Amino acid sequence: MATILIVDDEPLHRQVIRSHLEAHGFAGVEAGSGEEALALARQRNPDLILLDIMMPNLDGLQVCRLLKEDKTTAAIPVVLLTAREGLEDRVRGLDTGANDYLAKPVDPSELLARVRAHLRVRQLYDEVEQRQWDSAQILELSKAVASTLRPSEIFHLIVDRIAELLNATRCSLVVIGEGGVGYVVASHDDPRITHLPISLDRYPEIGEVIQQRRPLIVDDAAQSPLMVGVRERLLALGFRSLLVMPISLRGTVVGTLVLRTARAGRPFTARELQLCQLIAEVAAIALQNAHLFESLELANLNLERLTLIDDLTQVYNRRFLFRKLEEETERAKRHGHPLSCVMLDVDDFKQVNDRFGHAQGDVVLKELALVIQEAIRRGDFFARYGGEEFVLLLPMTEGGAARRQAERIRQVVRSHPFPGISALLPLTVSQGVSSYPLDREITPADLLELADRALYRAKQAGKDTVVCAWEDGE
Repeated sequence: MATILIVDDEPLHRQVIRSHLEAHGFAGVEAGSGEEALALARQRNPDLILLDIMMPNLDGLQVCRLLKEDKTTAAIPVVLLTAREGLEDRVRGLDTGANDYLAKPVDPSELLARVRAHLRVRQLYDEVEQRQWDSAQILELSKAVASTLRPSEIFHLIVDRIAELLNATRCSLVVIGEGGVGYVVASHDDPRITHLPISLDRYPEIGEVIQQRRPLIVDDAAQSPLMVGVRERLLALGFRSLLVMPISLRGTVVGTLVLRTARAGRPFTARELQLCQLIAEVAAIALQNAHLFESLELANLNLERLTLIDDLTQVYNRRFLFRKLEEETERAKRHGHPLSCVMLDVDDFKQVNDRFGHAQGDVVLKELALVIQEAIRRGDFFARYGGEEFVLLLPMTEGGAARRQAERIRQVVRSHPFPGISALLPLTVSQGVSSYPLDREITPADLLELADRALYRAKQAGKDTVVCAWEDGE
């Protein structure tokens, strides 16, 4: 219902006009002075103002000028009411920014015709402004998507913006997987979500959109036959209406934008639907770019892997070991955490190569690397130092625990049946352990050298043993 502000210092004139308007479905609001009119215009934001020119203190022309100078009221159409017949007064009124005028006493038919005409113009003006604003939002979102490389950042940007624009209680972006599984890659109410698997059987609205390949609107989940199976869960969470928008690439639905709101009885508007469709197109581009980015990132990871992984054993190589050793030593110093280093060498490995050939020796080293990797913790770092020597870094591990880990590795290796070398069973390893902190400041190279010296003493002590650097006062 459109609201009309009627401004006139004569109560009878206001009442007559208001009666005509309300009889035809408009809501009338009255102001008896220019000051009151300005306050009501800012407070109520009426759809149209009927403004008498002749008023004490602030007259209609002054009020009109002030209304048009104020950003909050400038767009409201103003129709001047005047008893004067002079052309000069009408021209002055239009010069102040008024949209039209009516002569008093007002003819009811002309009043209604002018009001309806200006309300149509106001509606068109509002629609144009809304479209311009929506276009600006889409352009801003597109620029943000284009300037952001990380897929997770892009997806959260999209759902955050939709939730804001449409006042949604929850907005999620769901990527369609295989076998009835989907993945919530972003949800505006929980920024931690980046790859949450969901069973699409529990989301009939998403299944319907995938099948029909068009948007789905549920105005009231309590009344929708489609939502029968999940109605109670939705209502318990406070969701009443839903809008699900397909995200398509080359004719295939690859994802959906899912909006849930608490409103019921107020359907999604055509403008909201169009806005979601435009954002879904942005999301489709984002998904495509994310795929390209992840492919490029994977290629880069594979390239990096070639430079950081030992070709034979497929554990980290010496080059990456030194980088990691420096990082972990600095981290240990900065946070005051312990860090241990274990250097490991295969005992009498030359005999393996001499008896069974270097090819079989390579098989043994690969098997050894697998055995040790299975024996260490997820956060430990294992690398090939060179030949049959390996290094194990143990973050957040003090010396005693590092010794116990090394002893466990020694026993696991000793008991493992390495293929093709039964004549040399058991295969054994010697290990040297060093640990930070010590009673003096050390460098990453110091930590490795101390472990190397301890390894040498282990060899001297008869092999198949563990020696710690601090046991000799180092």
